[in-house]
Order: sequence, then C-alpha cells, then structure tokens
Amino acid sequence: MGKYIYSSAIELAAMIRKGEASSEAIVQEHIDRIKAYNDQLKAVVIETFEEALMEARLCDDEAKHGKFRGPLHGVPMTVKEQFWVKGLKSTINVKMFKDFVAPEDAIVVERLRNSGAIILGKTNVPKNLLDFQVWGEIYPEGKNPYDPERSPGGSSGGSSAALASGMVPIELGGDLGGSIRNPSNFCGLYGLKPTDDSLPLHGMSPVPKKAKGFIFHMAQAGPMARDLDDLELLWDVLSGPDKRDRRVPRIDYGKPSGKGLKEYKIAWMDEWPGFPTGNQVKRSLRDLVQKMETKGVKVINKGPGNNLHERSLAFWMRLFPQLVCQDMPALIRPLFKWDLQRTLMRGVKKFKKEFNQGFTLSFINYSETMGIRSSIISEWESFFESYDFLLCPMAFGPAYKRGKLGEPITEEGKTMVYANYVWPFTACFNASGHPGMNIPLGLNEQGLPLGVQLVGPYWSEKEMIHFAKQLVKLTPGFIRPEGY
Repeated sequence: MGKYIYSSAIELAAMIRKGEASSEAIVQEHIDRIKAYNDQLKAVVIETFEEALMEARLCDDEAKHGKFRGPLHGVPMTVKEQFWVKGLKSTINVKMFKDFVAPEDAIVVERLRNSGAIILGKTNVPKNLLDFQVWGEIYPEGKNPYDPERSPGGSSGGSSAALASGMVPIELGGDLGGSIRNPSNFCGLYGLKPTDDSLPLHGMSPVPKKAKGFIFHMAQAGPMARDLDDLELLWDVLSGPDKRDRRVPRIDYGKPSGKGLKEYKIAWMDEWPGFPTGNQVKRSLRDLVQKMETKGVKVINKGPGNNLHERSLAFWMRLFPQLVCQDMPALIRPLFKWDLQRTLMRGVKKFKKEFNQGFTLSFINYSETMGIRSSIISEWESFFESYDFLLCPMAFGPAYKRGKLGEPITEEGKTMVYANYVWPFTACFNASGHPGMNIPLGLNEQGLPLGVQLVGPYWSEKEMIHFAKQLVKLTPGFIRPEGY
C-alpha cells in the first residue's frame, strides 16, 4: 500500500517539515494510488500529475532551506471539479460548459495553494451538481469504495470516493443541498458545510456566457477529511473574508471553549415529522445518545417547533429555482423545470407551490423570498439559544444502490420518493444557512458507513469541531473500506 497512504495531512506535513519524507515521494505515492484504483471508482476526472510533481520538488527545495509556505506545505490533495483551478476545465459534468477553462484560481483554491497544498487533480461530480450520486454528460459514473454498486454520494461524490480509498488525505467540496455532508456520510468521512457566506465563493462554478452577475445563497465550499484535526486545519486555511468578496463578514471565531462533554446541552432527533428514517439510522443515533448520557451530556429529544423544519424545506424549494435559473433564457426555464420535475424532484408534491413560485424571476419575488429566509434564520437561532448543538439524521439509511435519477428508492423494505432519501435531512440547513457536519458512526452489517449530522448556531464551526473531537471518543471514526 505504501508508507504514506491513509496518513493524515497533518502527519504528512510534519514528515516534510522534519525532513523525514519528501513531498515528491508523498505526492508520487498518492499518484500511484490514483492510478491503481481510479479505473474502479472513477473518482478523479482531471489529472495534474506532472505539474504536481514539479511543485513537490519546489516544496522540497524550499524545505531544505527552511522555507515553508504554510501548514500544508507539500501535502497532496484534490478539489471538486466545480471549483476554478487556473488553466483547468470546470464543466460541472455538462456539455454546455465543456470548453470552460478557469481564468484563475477560485479564492478558496488560492488559499489552499498558499498554505502549501499540492493539487493532484479534480474529482467527479453529477450533472449540474444536482444529484446524490455521480453521473453526467462528460465523465464516467462514480462508485462507492465500500460497495461499487452503490452511490458515493453527491454532488461531491468523487471527492468522498477519493478520500475513502486513500487517493488523497484531504479534499475541497461544495454544498447546496447536502453535497458535502451526504457523500461524507455515504463514505464514512468528516465533512463540514460552513455557515452561509463564511467563505468567499468567487470561482465556485463555471459562469454562463454573457452572464452579467451571479448570486449565491445556500451554497458553501467546505472541507472534507478522514480526520477531525485535518478538517479543523482545512477550516482554518479556508475561512475568512477577502477584499474580492465583500459578502464574507470578518468574524472573530476565537478559540473553542475547551468544554468537556458534561458541559454541553444537546438536542437530538432521529427523524423529522413527515420524513422517517430507517431502523439502522435510528439505532446508531440512539446508541450514540445513550453513550453520551453515560458520559454526563445533557441530551434532550427535541426539535424546533412551529413546523420549522418543513418550512425550511419549503423555503429551499422556493429559492433554489431562482438561483439555478439566473441568466437562463426565458425559453429554457420551462424545459429546465420540466426536467427537474421528472428527475431530482419527481414525486415531491408537498412543496409544489413554492417550487412554482421559484420560477418567477422578479425582484419582488426574490425580495419576498429573502424576507422569509430572515424569519427562518431567526427561529433556528432562537432554538440554539437553548441548546449548544442539534444531532439529527443524515439520510434515511446508508448509501443506496446506483440507479436512474428520480426512480423511487427501496431500503429496509420501504420504497420512497427519490429525493426523500437524503434531501429533507440536509437541505433544511442550506435553507437556514446553519453550519452542519457529518460524523461517521461506523459500518452496518453490510459494511456500509452510517453517520450522524451535527448542526450548530451561526459561526459556531470552531466549537462544533471541538465538540466533535470530544464525541469521537464515543465513535469509531473513519473505517477503511475492505480492499483498499
């Protein structure tokens, strides 16, 4: 397997800094790993191996002279295909963007490079980033290393497969409806969707020709890792304002509280009204809650009132079309709506009114929508005044078998609308903008990962990670898939 595969990014950086390993050797070993397993998983779709080796040699030369770019000096990684990497294509797996070449690095990619990270390539995504599995018009279908018949998650599915199979130690993902947390769940990883507008989003996706502007809401870039210390380091590297993106406020995150488990008050839900979960998820979540209780954590089985969860989903359904239809010709919008209704949103009837409203592109509609969001955010924040964090499901069950987008999914003998397997558990917190992360809870009897979602108040990422580190003592953490 090699000396460096499945080492953490922090461990690899320390080896390079101490002269115990060269960046070139570490990068080469991970390149070899990609070559060995990528044909099976289709995780990495754009390779920059030669450039990465050249950069690794530069890092080694700098290290010999005591110069280090940052905490990830010489460490290899990949980034999700949607993000701009100068000179590389960013297509979101759609033929319409097949010729789009990034004119510069995304700000978050620039920060990774400045920290010393070396990019080996870009990872696979579904068409338009709109699925919880990986397929599209340009790249081959992505697979889950725990079971190739199942989805690696989406839309950062190539990212999760690359991480879980040891191709890289860390990854940059993006999340509009669960696209960091869902693949992290399906592949047993840690993945953090930050608070809305906490990271600069310039260069987050290809831009339509003649686009006059592009508004982002609900979408965030974020770190993915097999190790919580790596996740925290990535968060520190990525977070913060930038003069090129004035939407990102200057937040003083400070240091985490240092509290122990006994000092936290945690709300938990094992399903949402109208959106049940499977027995596997319920058992794993309840087992964790029981372990927490034995450690003195104050755990209360309670969610927000006033139908807030469902209203958050309704809001997502109203804002989502307004975002994805920006700069879309009026003649194309009805076709796009029809396509969504027969695929991703097939069978979702509860929010039909809000979905239709979302396709009315006007300032009045947008203004009303954002007014609704303000109320939703305030209500969630009020809930978190009584609790440090909320523990809740990531999905109905483990990674589902790959199939046609929109076809009903059957798990544990229950058949459900395609979107309802994942979307209701994750999109609610894109709607409200609250930070959420996946924490792996081990493998089920079929060897598939299960996870739990940790959600916190605005700007609580540092404290969330601190609490998660305490919680990891009660969980198995990342478990390597068999055969990798």
